[in-house]
Amino acid sequence: MAAPACVRLPVPTDFDAIIVGAGVAGLSAAHALTAKGRRILVLEARSRIGGRAWTDANSLGVPFDQGAHWLHNAEHNSFTQLAKDRGLALKVADTSDRQLYCAGKVLSDENATLRMNKATSDLERRMFIPSILPGDSSLAPFLSGDEWRDAMIGIAAFSLGAQPDRISFEDFLSLEDGEERTVSGGYGALVAAVFKSVPVRLDHRVALVDWHHRNRIAVSGQWGSATARHVIIAVPPTVLASGGIRFSPDLPQAKAEALGKFTVGQFLKVGFRFEGMGNRLPEYHADICRLASGNLEMLVADQFDPVLTLIASGDLASELARQDIAGRRAYAIERVTQTLGKNAAGRLGAVISYDWAADPLSLGSFSTVSPGSGNARRKFAQPLQGRVHFAGDAAPGSFATTVYGAHLSGLKAARQAERELAR
Repeated sequence: MAAPACVRLPVPTDFDAIIVGAGVAGLSAAHALTAKGRRILVLEARSRIGGRAWTDANSLGVPFDQGAHWLHNAEHNSFTQLAKDRGLALKVADTSDRQLYCAGKVLSDENATLRMNKATSDLERRMFIPSILPGDSSLAPFLSGDEWRDAMIGIAAFSLGAQPDRISFEDFLSLEDGEERTVSGGYGALVAAVFKSVPVRLDHRVALVDWHHRNRIAVSGQWGSATARHVIIAVPPTVLASGGIRFSPDLPQAKAEALGKFTVGQFLKVGFRFEGMGNRLPEYHADICRLASGNLEMLVADQFDPVLTLIASGDLASELARQDIAGRRAYAIERVTQTLGKNAAGRLGAVISYDWAADPLSLGSFSTVSPGSGNARRKFAQPLQGRVHFAGDAAPGSFATTVYGAHLSGLKAARQAERELAR
C-alpha cells in the first residue's frame, strides 16, 4: 500500500497503433509514428529485434550476418548514410572482384568477362523485345542451352532464392539493380543500433487480430491483449498464409489468394571462420558450369573479417536444409576443396548455418512471387478498411525483397496510419 501510485497503475492496453513484428518494416513504422507523437505498441515474437537482419557476433568470434548481408541499392539505401553517421566502414561489393570457374577449373578473367558481357547483352535483348516478351511467365523460357547465357539466368535465380521456373519474369523486371556494399560489424548489427530506442515487447507472439469492430482493433496472444485504432502487420506473407496469425473475420478472399502467391525465397549460408591465408581472396567465387546446370551457389569471402561463406539458393538450399550441421559442413568443405584447393579447406574452422525456411516466424529468407502472380505484391500491401496495414520486403516497388524495401514499406504503412489518425 505504501508503494508509489505509479507502480500500481495497470500497463496501458489501448494505443493509437499496434505494430506486429519488429523486423525492419515494423521498426521503421514504429520509429516514424513515435516521431509524430503517437502512442504505439510493438509486439515481437522473437527474443530480439531485426527479423531476418540478424548479426551473430558470438558463434564464429567475429560478426556473421545470418540473414541480410549486402546493403542493396546502396546509392539509394538509407542505411548507407546511417552507417556513415555511426562511423562504420563501408566497402563496395564489386562483382568484378571475382574468380570464375567451370567444373572447378579456373577461367581467365579477360575471356570470362568477354563471354559474360556478351551473354548478358544477348539476354537483355531477348528480355526487352516486346514482340517476344512472355508476359508473367518464369525465367525458364530464357534458358537456351548456351552455357554462359544460362549461367547468367542462374545468377539472377540465385539472387531471388528459387529455380528459374519458379521466378515470375514480371516480378524480376520490376526490381531495380544497383550498387551493393557491406558494412563493418554486420547489417543486422547496424539495424539493431539504428532502432535501439524503439520500445519493443519481445517474446510477445500475436495469435489473433480481431478487426471486426469499427473503432478499435484487438490484438491478442498468450501474453494478453491490447487494442488500437490502427494495426500494422509487419510479418512475411508466407507466415500469414500458413495461419501463423489468425484474423477475425477472415481475410478477404483477394488478400488470402495474394498471400498464397508468395513462395519461399530460400538462401542457406554455411559460414566458416577462415584464418591464415596469406593473400586476400576475391570476394566472389562462382562456377559458371554449375550455375548453368541449376546448382545455385557461390562462395563469398568477407571483406572485413576472416569468414568464408558458401551460400546456396533455391533447390540446393532446400537440399542442404534437410541435412544437419555436420552434413552442411561436409558439403561446403567439399565445394571449397574443389574450388580453392585443399590448402584453403584445411583452414576452415568453426562453422555456422541457419535455415530461415524452417523458422516458423519467417518461413523463408525473403518473399518471392511465383509466375502468374500478377499484382500479388500490391494486393499484399493493401490495407483492410484503412485500419489494418501490411508492410515488409514483400511489398511492391523497385526494392522489394531487400532490407531497404522493407524499410520503405514500413514508412509507407506509417504514413497511411498517420493520415487516418490525424483526421
